[in-house]
Amino acid sequence: MSEARATAPIAIIADDEDLGRLLLAEAASAGGLTPLAFDNGTAALEAALSQDVAIVLLDVDMPGMDGNSVCRRLRAESRFATVPIVMVTGHEDSSAITRAFEAGATDFIAKPVNWALLPRRLEYILRNAAAAERIERLAYFDPLTGLPNRQCCIETAERLVRDAAQLQESVAIVYLDLNSFKRVNDTFGHSVGDAVLRDVAGKLSGLLEGFKAEDQHLALARFGGDEFVILLRHAAARARAIRIAEACATAFKQPILYDGLEFYPAPSIGLAVYPDDGADVTTVLKHADTAMYQAKTGAAEPVAVYTPAMSSRLANWLELEARLRRAVVEDRLNLLYQPKFRLHDNQLVGVEALLRWCDAEHGEIPPLRFIEIAEDSGLILDLGSWVVRAVCRQLRKWLDRGFSVPVAINVSGKDLLHGDPARVIQTEAAAAGVPPSLIEVEITESLLIKDSAAGRNALKKLRELGCRIALDDFGTGYSSLAYITRFPPDRIKIDKTFVRDVDCSASDAAIANAILSLGESLGITVTAEGIERAGQLEWLRGRGCHEAQGFLLARPLSAAELERQFLQPAEGSAALPRRQRG
Repeated sequence: MSEARATAPIAIIADDEDLGRLLLAEAASAGGLTPLAFDNGTAALEAALSQDVAIVLLDVDMPGMDGNSVCRRLRAESRFATVPIVMVTGHEDSSAITRAFEAGATDFIAKPVNWALLPRRLEYILRNAAAAERIERLAYFDPLTGLPNRQCCIETAERLVRDAAQLQESVAIVYLDLNSFKRVNDTFGHSVGDAVLRDVAGKLSGLLEGFKAEDQHLALARFGGDEFVILLRHAAARARAIRIAEACATAFKQPILYDGLEFYPAPSIGLAVYPDDGADVTTVLKHADTAMYQAKTGAAEPVAVYTPAMSSRLANWLELEARLRRAVVEDRLNLLYQPKFRLHDNQLVGVEALLRWCDAEHGEIPPLRFIEIAEDSGLILDLGSWVVRAVCRQLRKWLDRGFSVPVAINVSGKDLLHGDPARVIQTEAAAAGVPPSLIEVEITESLLIKDSAAGRNALKKLRELGCRIALDDFGTGYSSLAYITRFPPDRIKIDKTFVRDVDCSASDAAIANAILSLGESLGITVTAEGIERAGQLEWLRGRGCHEAQGFLLARPLSAAELERQFLQPAEGSAALPRRQRG
């Protein structure tokens, strides 16, 4: 067989008559095809399922499996969706034609065949099939990754569910969402983001190949954006899908390398199963998405298996998100102020603004809860702007009454990396007529460790504006002196984790001492937070800690309470009340 013949597209032929089989093979060869001819439908089916086939020519009447049965079986396979299947038969009645097309036939050729014209007829059918395949690829496949798209995924899931209902099996839907992928696009551009998505698709496809030997009914699709869906039909679909999901989570602990950069697109993964978690594809998909959302926002593990309780939690989450949006727009949030004191003379040196939300229906919402909602929904930027505006207005009121009180505000990672906190502070400070230097910006240690160009630029602009920079929760992240010395903050805050037992734990005392020494060496003010006992306060004061805050010294106060307790001119200067002094 020549090389050209070996690489020509394959035509599967099934006809129980020797002459018909021979003439069909010759017509296929004349049309540039490699014919594989069989005298029965069963053998033809097995060959078609094991080959990359361009066209199938089937006699209707054959012993054993007839042509219509072979056609139906082939159409059940997704890869035969656009492969032309031509029925060749002596039956010309309308009912025979109808049965052939109902089985999924592309075309119908009646015997006796015009053998001279058949090669041209096959070329015409193949051209149409190629055009149909291009249209299908546009409609059903993602052009970036080559994976089936959302529409194809849904249709495949519906077919798997129909089959599972008949076979008393299950269909698992595994929903993957890449965490913080938007940051890749925002930082490096969409071309890099697209390259990472292609690598993610390739990594998932390669991983699933290892499972396909035991799970034939396994499919992967790009559902949209940075979301991927895995479908599995099996009698034990839930257990097998959990194995696959956990393998995916493990695989993405290793970075994706692109152009000298390392990306860790760790997925949050949710899983739901038909019929246990829903009676139709739409419901199971929704529940898999809900489980994924649970993995993203609340689960310690990257894989979450759907439970009915998740739906009620998600409904509550979405309701709170809507109410929080209205609270921001309608100015129904408020601030409390946590006083900070200088330890060598007990003087008030500033306050930390703490955001609070009391909802009319749900009452006080814990800050961790509504900040998490704001981070996930993108509302955090609006929330940050609200805090800056409220702080500037309060500073204006205090300045009008003769009080100059520095206020620290917390800036989120999304605000620092994707917003423009310096511009917001400059705008609001100008509107209120207050100096930006009265505002201190607190960021977490983990943000400094990210060391991104966007973060460094944002901090530089804040400092140029006159704002001081404080490093919050110091010691809880991946501390490195390189980051501190490259962009030294004005203040580091010893996290309350190390303050809690600082006077009775050698390890906590060692960490606190190290931080105090670092602050002294670099000329950075050190503030201890979470002071609740006199023993903690005296230990820190004895080791030269500059400042402290905590419930022992003062609880968070409203603006009015702060004025009454610490800002009254009659007291001369703001200091700890006598009963609280050490």
